[in-house]
Amino acid sequence: MSETDEAPAATSWLRQTLPHSRRGRLTLISALVLAVGGTGLGTWAADTWPWPKDRYCWGAWEQDSGPDFLGNEAFGDEDDGSRGSKETAPTREHPTGRCEVTIASDYKSSYDGDKVSTDQQVSVEYGPVPKAAEDRLAMVHDGFLGSNMVPLPDGLPGTVNGRGGLLVLPKSCDTPDGRPTVVTMHASGTYTSGPSYTQNDPPDLGGAHQAAVLLVAVANRGMAAAGCAPDEPLRVSSPIYDLPGKQERIFNTSDDVCGIRGLHLDTEDIEDQIGAVTRDMQTCSVHGDRDDVPHLQLAMIAQPRLAAVFDGIAGERPAARGWRGTGTISATHAIVRADCAGRPATFLMGASTDPGHLAAFANAAAARLGCAPIAPKGAAR
Repeated sequence: MSETDEAPAATSWLRQTLPHSRRGRLTLISALVLAVGGTGLGTWAADTWPWPKDRYCWGAWEQDSGPDFLGNEAFGDEDDGSRGSKETAPTREHPTGRCEVTIASDYKSSYDGDKVSTDQQVSVEYGPVPKAAEDRLAMVHDGFLGSNMVPLPDGLPGTVNGRGGLLVLPKSCDTPDGRPTVVTMHASGTYTSGPSYTQNDPPDLGGAHQAAVLLVAVANRGMAAAGCAPDEPLRVSSPIYDLPGKQERIFNTSDDVCGIRGLHLDTEDIEDQIGAVTRDMQTCSVHGDRDDVPHLQLAMIAQPRLAAVFDGIAGERPAARGWRGTGTISATHAIVRADCAGRPATFLMGASTDPGHLAAFANAAAARLGCAPIAPKGAAR
């Protein structure tokens, strides 16, 4: 007789053996549990039973997988912290969502007895880019297009570093009025010791590549929930090569910044950092050497889906007389879009309000890509 032939007989025996009433069956099961516990097998089962692990951000991230903030390493040597989450998943009717994983711990320092506490967060937002130009251009100020970000690998439209990233989703997730949907991720936190000492202490995402994996995983879950996922899920399979440069001190007001000839800032005690320099992206930033206040933020975006974030906000006229393409240069934002090397390129500036800074940067980026200058001769100074 085969195993499949024996199964019905075994099931029939089990039915006959168990009490017929629901209360009787529950009493028997409770007795069996107590019996197992009394033999010592209960302790073994409690220690080894494969209890399901917690999952976060719409099920995209699993406890004890990947970076430290998902495991016990997040709590340090004291191992007395807690991890929690709150989330709202996107839906077909409301394709916006947010999730946040929080890590907190409190203990006394073994060195001086001071109270030590950490509060850390990894926040994810899913939704369309805002309608207002100022809000979209804030992505430059908020750091998702800063010089410390690098392009996502495998041609994915977005940026990433060890503290977060931005990913532009496929056109299937665009709003009816054509605005792209994006997923952003940001790690932040503080470390406090005693009554007066506090410093930034974001959770460990495991580096830029691991952060890219986390970002893509949560994007796939969000798209599935919103009903716009592509036939094949997005993947990260390649390493990240385009790492940002080091911060460099600028000693004189006549020195070139961002490696661009003729791009000067009339201020001292500053540092610049050159970020990605690829066919799809070029970034640079200048900030105070002592106070870290931003003085200039520049970005060129030619990757089509990433550039689509800024569709419709460059206007219909040139930024100024003699400039190619269309754009706006004002006290609150600067954006210019022009054809360059066979495709549209978007040039962005933050912090500074001097059009000469954008002119020098845009013309240098255009020359590198092999296209005509964006600003007329003399616009850069």
